Amino acid sequence: SVTPGMYSTDDYDFRKPNAWMLQARQNPASPVPGAVDVYDWPGHFVDHSHGESYARIRQEVWQAEHHRVSGSGTATGIAPGYTFSVLNAPHFSDNGEYLVTSAHNIDFTVLPSSVTWRTPPETPWPKTHGPQTAKVVGPKGESIWTDRYGRVKVKFHWDRLAKGDDTSSCWVRVSSAWAGQGFGGVQIPRVNDEVVVDFINGDPDRPLIIGRVYNEASMPPWALPAAATQMGFLSRSKDGTADTANALRFEDKAGEEHLWIQAQKNMDTHVKNDASHSVANNHSHYAGGNELYRVETNRVHGVKGGEERLTGKGKLDAVVDTYVVGSGTQLRLECGESAIELNANGQINIVGKGFNIFVQGDGHITTSGGKLNLNTDGAKPGTSAPGSGHKQNISQAVENLFPPKQKGQAAPAAPKAAAAPAQGAAAPLANAASGDKKSKYDYSVDEMVKKQKGLKARPLKWDKTSKGFVDATEGDIKKYVDPANHMEGKDKYQFVDLSSSSGISKEDMSTFLKDKGTLSGQEQTYLDAAKKYNVNEAYLAAHSALETGNGTSELAKGVMVNGTKVYNMYGIGALDHNAVQTGANYAYKQGWTTPAKAIDGGAKWISDKFVGSGQNTLYKMRWNPAAPGTHQYATDVNWATAQTTSMKKIFDSFPNANLSFDIPDFK
Repeated sequence: SVTPGMYSTDDYDFRKPNAWMLQARQNPASPVPGAVDVYDWPGHFVDHSHGESYARIRQEVWQAEHHRVSGSGTATGIAPGYTFSVLNAPHFSDNGEYLVTSAHNIDFTVLPSSVTWRTPPETPWPKTHGPQTAKVVGPKGESIWTDRYGRVKVKFHWDRLAKGDDTSSCWVRVSSAWAGQGFGGVQIPRVNDEVVVDFINGDPDRPLIIGRVYNEASMPPWALPAAATQMGFLSRSKDGTADTANALRFEDKAGEEHLWIQAQKNMDTHVKNDASHSVANNHSHYAGGNELYRVETNRVHGVKGGEERLTGKGKLDAVVDTYVVGSGTQLRLECGESAIELNANGQINIVGKGFNIFVQGDGHITTSGGKLNLNTDGAKPGTSAPGSGHKQNISQAVENLFPPKQKGQAAPAAPKAAAAPAQGAAAPLANAASGDKKSKYDYSVDEMVKKQKGLKARPLKWDKTSKGFVDATEGDIKKYVDPANHMEGKDKYQFVDLSSSSGISKEDMSTFLKDKGTLSGQEQTYLDAAKKYNVNEAYLAAHSALETGNGTSELAKGVMVNGTKVYNMYGIGALDHNAVQTGANYAYKQGWTTPAKAIDGGAKWISDKFVGSGQNTLYKMRWNPAAPGTHQYATDVNWATAQTTSMKKIFDSFPNANLSFDIPDFK
């Protein structure tokens, strides 16, 4: 028989969405080895060794098929499973022993020759067998690609010929939780999303997207399982970053329930009839620009307690009709060195440095039942004025209502008890020092140490004697976990807020990177990546300098993978048992084929996984105090502190750098 020259099989693993799973074997018995291909999808494997085994066995099947010989005869001893020998064959090469794989007797069906014969329509319509996953695709440069029906294009994992663009499939309909006649829900799957595709009645020509799934390259918007009590929606501005999103999030942790709504730009609310808003405790309101408040008819404003109104500039009250200002006890009008006071008992006091009363008509001063004294010796004022510092005191009170904004906040923190809850488990407190803030956690340092000690991925420390890593003791862990041990000198740099820029110039960055191997000359790459992904530029440079031995490591110089040289500047994906090879394999999957791509891609990874997800300091990246034991960058207890030498050095090189610190505050 003529058999294929190549057999190949492939599959997909969501934990390694970019992994190369294809396994192929040539058939040496084929007339054209490697030229004719049989391809099976799915191969039903996620382990490479299983795929290799399946490919080898299937190749042997084709090889056996190639050597199959058919014959006929009258020998009665021929039966399946037995062997016989052929002697004196017409062709000498046909002599030998043969295994019988099948034997048949003849059966036949006839039809009168006068009857027209037709085959019955038995060819089945092709059918699919269950749902598959695929990747949403579109034209180059487009992150959303759809039509008037909300359909998208996809590329299946088994499709080796598709280009991965808008020519990869037909338009595929998308199931929605609610689809009505001009109403319902709309969530268009975006390019590179992984979707679940089924087929109506199993018809390959009628695909339908029935769901979406996360994978290692596209993770949930909140870190799991630490944030397992958080549910909601987080969109992404078209071609935007992790910081540009509209969001609705529910926190369902008992005692910490929280509803968070974010509008990336504008937000409009339209109520066609009545609306009510009730807050059981404190309420804070902030407008960064102007505010216009309009009421068509009447308005009642009631405050059961006291009320303060502070204005940084002027204020105008104007009414068309009567304006009444009333007080049940005392009414004061004060300005600097002067004041007018009206008391409920009828006493009126005026104090000032001088006065001028001028009228164009008649004037009257009447003291009914008493006398009018002018220039009385020893007279004292009936009230006091606030003094010359009055204006400054008002200005300071206004300023106290508007503390500096933190990066990423639409509004400054609200004063006093009215402070709005922050995202995540750590809530910012008042500044501990100039440029500092505190993040409070509801457990002690000792509890934190025990949480870390009990982890499956145990904290490690470097042992000078064995020149290797060993398990860290509770004392070792506490030494690095307790912030009090790291508030002085270079150690404090592990608390630098990595989500804010330091304002470092290209020239200053070039000075730091000088003589640092592959990192030298990449100053613009660091600055661009920092701006693009909202990660501190000094940290990116210091981190890569530490991970690559100042740009001299194998991963920094480039490692060959499948004939391509790749780079990894942050040690991402580098596992302890074989750091160089695993780090290179990860870089290959990400396409980091130049130092610049490795710097940029690594910065995006750090932003997506850590800095942009709340772990915005070296300390939080190492220990993750909001959810200890999950999503920690390293196992070395000294990892965060070790980087502070480079961090301090680079900041010392930039005297004008802006620093902001985020200090952990344990119970």
